[in-house]
Amino acid sequence: AAKSLWGYGGVVQAPDGTSWKIATSAKKDTGPATREIDEVVLLLGVEDVKATKQFYVGRGLTVAKSFGGKYAEFAPGQSSPVKLALYKRRALAKDLGVPADGTGSHRIVLGSTADTFTDPDGFAWEAAASLAPTPS
Repeated sequence: AAKSLWGYGGVVQAPDGTSWKIATSAKKDTGPATREIDEVVLLLGVEDVKATKQFYVGRGLTVAKSFGGKYAEFAPGQSSPVKLALYKRRALAKDLGVPADGTGSHRIVLGSTADTFTDPDGFAWEAAASLAPTPS
């Protein structure tokens, strides 16, 4: 972990190649580790934060935080503990130590009642109902 503008954090890579950034906004050691997760943020690297933010606002999401064209965070839905956030693709890639052009999956599947759609950056979202196993 290293100190950053917003607190402390570090990047780990799962065996399947997925990069995870683990972070805290705490700037000081406030006591022993609790091993509790306060929140989960799905941070997407996007080309144009403002345009993608407007796309998601158009889909009914509410902006909780926004820092110009650099970062946007949406309020979580009532039935989801996961927050969606947007960050400039190149800045996120640099932070994670991966190529900015990206070679990984653009498929995101979260439990949702929303229809299937693809955002301006090519991230495809599927409704949770489409993931249910079919009876045999």
